[in-house]
Amino acid sequence: MANSENQLIEVIPTLLVGDNSFDAASIPLCTLCIELDERRIRFCIVRDENMECIWLEDYFFENALTPTEIFERLKRIFSGHLSWSSNNWNNVRVTVNSHAFTLVPNVLFQPESAYEYLSFALGNPVSKHEKVLWHDLPLVHAQNVFSIQELWYDWVVNHFSSSTVTFYHLTSALAIGSLVNHVEHQEMRMMSLYFEKDHFTLVVSESQQLLLCNRFKYAQVQELAYIILFTLSQLNILPEEIKVLCYGEIAPASESYQELSRFFPNLHMGTRPTTLKYSTQCAEVPGHRYFGLFNTYLISS
Repeated sequence: MANSENQLIEVIPTLLVGDNSFDAASIPLCTLCIELDERRIRFCIVRDENMECIWLEDYFFENALTPTEIFERLKRIFSGHLSWSSNNWNNVRVTVNSHAFTLVPNVLFQPESAYEYLSFALGNPVSKHEKVLWHDLPLVHAQNVFSIQELWYDWVVNHFSSSTVTFYHLTSALAIGSLVNHVEHQEMRMMSLYFEKDHFTLVVSESQQLLLCNRFKYAQVQELAYIILFTLSQLNILPEEIKVLCYGEIAPASESYQELSRFFPNLHMGTRPTTLKYSTQCAEVPGHRYFGLFNTYLISS
């Protein structure tokens, strides 16, 4: 029976690339970035001295898992990296990928009201099994209030007790990455779309200022296009007036991309953040898929 249980939580990476020169002695000089949600556990390692991504692992689960199931797999992954677990990372940065978040302007934010902000955004009380956190988004002049499973939070804090641990919501990584892109592209208006299995995150900026950051569920590509077009109409932006970059689980040949190309003449696939450097191995990975994970490092850098 024990073997059967072990098989249930055996985790094999969907992707694993890394610089073979990386070893335990390098850990105090590096930042570990972890991305968690109900379908994925991802992490990358960045060498702080030159801001170079030197390792990337991705674990994808076909079916959505419970918080406890994700927790068991997270522990199993790190039990396979004993040397990494037992050393002191310079920093550990964790992004939670969930629908439970809300951006609150700094001028309105009161820490003691964080629970109420998030409950209001969700339309129901935050689960008693979740911990409400928040962090500053300097470029946005707002606090991102979100929740994380207490099971995950307690394990990360205790497991990496000798490291500086910071928690973020994935939308922060996407928003910061999109604003940096806006500066680089020198466009008046830009929209970033980050695709996942049945939902996407939409970030709109104008004159390098954030206008909107939200997540939407969708089932059909026609519904996807309608949501985006309706959202832009509410902002009084025409499709031809905005540059659109696509990230995440999407490709130029995909049905979603082809549908959007009917409406957006300035539609492109996004690329990995240029602020980071990448080892030869990591540079070969499609950067648009890991836009959120890579930008986890850059939120406070």
